[in-house]
Amino acid sequence: MKKNFELGKIDFYGTGRKINAVTVKIELTEENVFTACGYVWNIRRTDCVSGGQNLDEIYKFKKNNPIFKVIYEMWKKHHLNDMHAGTEKQEEALEKAGYTAWARDYEKCCEYLESVGLLEDNGYKFGTGWLKREIPQEDLEKIRGLFN
Repeated sequence: MKKNFELGKIDFYGTGRKINAVTVKIELTEENVFTACGYVWNIRRTDCVSGGQNLDEIYKFKKNNPIFKVIYEMWKKHHLNDMHAGTEKQEEALEKAGYTAWARDYEKCCEYLESVGLLEDNGYKFGTGWLKREIPQEDLEKIRGLFN
């Protein structure tokens, strides 16, 4: 399932004029993989001035929009839920230690995980594949509700 949400215009550049239309696209696959991306358009809607994983930017303008709030919450929790570099334990340990750029700091992440005994967790070595995290039923219902 795919859906586009037109969320009105914002003053993206802070000029005092709301000239930039906002579109957010979401998808939920048959395998329950969730994705969301945003587009902030130029005045003529011929090109986007901000696009992709920019929902944090859009949040500044649309945090009171009830539909966007649900999309944003689900994006924060479940975007690309089939592409986790580590197990929950591994990723939690890295986040607590302040490692957020896992691809850029892969060697440091591995060294840290090894130092705390988590380089391998249940037979999975950090970063050697993509792990999928299932979306809880309650959140799946919220996501599916966006398509109605």
